[in-house]
Amino acid sequence: MKTTHLTSLTASFNPFARHAKTPRLFLSLLPPSARATVKVTVKQLPRSNNDPSTLEIGFKDGKVLKYSFQDPVVGQKEEGTKLKDVVEQVERHSRGLKRKEELAG
Repeated sequence: MKTTHLTSLTASFNPFARHAKTPRLFLSLLPPSARATVKVTVKQLPRSNNDPSTLEIGFKDGKVLKYSFQDPVVGQKEEGTKLKDVVEQVERHSRGLKRKEELAG
């Protein structure tokens, strides 16, 4: 995943919760060199906390993608945002920014 157009990344999650899987995996996809250009903020919630996990991704043009992840209600099928969807949205917006830069000169 390319991080040239990212400016900030904020994640808060309980690492022991099922719904924290997507934010944890997204953080693991960041290359080590991203820390130099992207402001990464991670807040680890206590184990007993049941708040939803959040992920906020900021871009150079000012757009911010906000995601919230929580366990589905008992008896309902899990239909949340998956890691693939988040990565796809980030890459789509990055391609658009790259195209704007190339057209601008």
